[in-house]
Amino acid sequence: MIGTANSSPLYFPMGEQAIVVQFKKEISIEVSKQVQMFAHLIQANKIPGIIQLLPAFNNLTVCYDPKVVGFIQLKVFLEGLEDFKTTEMDQESKTITLPVVFGNEYGADLDIVAKKADLTTDEVIQLLLSKSYFVYMLGFIAGYPYCGDIDKRLSLPRRSNPRIKVPKGTIQIVNNLCGIFTMTAPSGWHLMGWTPMDIFNPNIKPPCLLQAGDYVKYVPIKASEAEHWDEKRQRKWDQEWNSLQ
Repeated sequence: MIGTANSSPLYFPMGEQAIVVQFKKEISIEVSKQVQMFAHLIQANKIPGIIQLLPAFNNLTVCYDPKVVGFIQLKVFLEGLEDFKTTEMDQESKTITLPVVFGNEYGADLDIVAKKADLTTDEVIQLLLSKSYFVYMLGFIAGYPYCGDIDKRLSLPRRSNPRIKVPKGTIQIVNNLCGIFTMTAPSGWHLMGWTPMDIFNPNIKPPCLLQAGDYVKYVPIKASEAEHWDEKRQRKWDQEWNSLQ
């Protein structure tokens, strides 16, 4: 069923062209999957007038054309989807394995995180490699994946002094989340490593390799491999790790 055992989603207008469907206000895989399943249900029903769906950690923004459908009409239709048994629908999900070089100039905060966690840098790396990370949502910059949940021992608040420019491909962490920069941008997160793999390309369709509901897995590579990454290496990597054509 859509929503939690004790509550159903709440609906709020956002201007005259969007509805925010608010689920339980927490960051968890359970709630995130409810958001994504609801988005999947809406897409499957092909509701006239809906322009775009924007899933976040615990809410879904439904953008619509008010000339085609009004707020009340759309709200009633969405409420009618709440009783759908989500177990009857399969939601597509994939795991993407990324090559990552950790530390030094590729992850400037690795030593700092290790010291604060009372761990060695190798132990920090092993914790980051020990699991796959659920993609909660895309946002901030184009295709940027918010993933979780990292080991609690690595959980740190944002840096007091954000960096103005962090390179595309940087793997970073904050609180219980990890993320991957899809383009060079400012950041107050802690930098762990760097991947040469391109997960966002505006020239292909779809441009985002990752979608909400997917999983990310890190595999370590040497700096020399990362520095000489090219299309041939990428094809070989995908054939071995991702089954991508």
